[in-house]
Amino acid sequence: MDLVEWMRATGGLCTVQAARDRASSDEIDAMRGSVLWSPLRGWLALAGMRDERTWALQHGGVATCVTAFARHGMWVPHGPQHVHVRVNRETHSARVAAAASVPGIVLHRMHLRLPDRRPGHGVDVPLAALAVASGCVSADDLVAAADSALAAGLIGRDDLRALAAALPRRRRRGLERASSLSGSGTESAFAAVLRRAGIAFAQQAELVPGEYVDFLIGTSLVVEIDSQRWHGSPDQQARDRARDAALTALGYRVLRFTYEQVLFERERCLAAILAIVRRDGHRRRSWR
Repeated sequence: MDLVEWMRATGGLCTVQAARDRASSDEIDAMRGSVLWSPLRGWLALAGMRDERTWALQHGGVATCVTAFARHGMWVPHGPQHVHVRVNRETHSARVAAAASVPGIVLHRMHLRLPDRRPGHGVDVPLAALAVASGCVSADDLVAAADSALAAGLIGRDDLRALAAALPRRRRRGLERASSLSGSGTESAFAAVLRRAGIAFAQQAELVPGEYVDFLIGTSLVVEIDSQRWHGSPDQQARDRARDAALTALGYRVLRFTYEQVLFERERCLAAILAIVRRDGHRRRSWR
């Protein structure tokens, strides 16, 4: 596989050093301006490629934090999607100074306790992106992103623990609470709401053979979080209703909340649960 084919297969962006493993310096120079262009010294991109990675490189760094989350398919916090750029800790160039004032760019540097590695394809790996995000996003969004990375197998639990241990205490909380139990970032956000309210819960409890509920509170209150992605189709909605009926027949009480409710009406969701918990409705079957 020649250099151009390899770059097409691996995302269209690489370092010059990596390119030299597949083509000579003369061959690379001959392709500059026609097949290849350089968004930053030491980097090559295929002609016509313009994305958040090349934009980050043009401003002196690599894509990181929530921008990297999106590239890796992790949970991305709701809100304006700026390009998050990590520059080398020791870099203080005019380019970087100018980037700090560019609208739409959030500039970062890696924490002093962590290695300042350059990723090979212009975007931080999930663990590095989480390290940067620990100083940028809320603890709830951080745990949601870490949960999604664990669930997808993008990071290992031991590596995540090691990262949390290396960070200052104020930046650890979202990472220390992460698990692979949440099926979506919305579930992670809801779990954080329950923890803050002091409500104990179990995730992914198997109450019907082969079926797992998002949250079980006490012995009888089931809470399901419906994202548009996983619960928006008519077929899935029909399956959800059938499962709700089966759970109700067994004496469980089922509450469902949408993505929008969890993100924008958290207090209302919590109030509904607290009303049931205060009546001890989560500890007995409704048919009793």
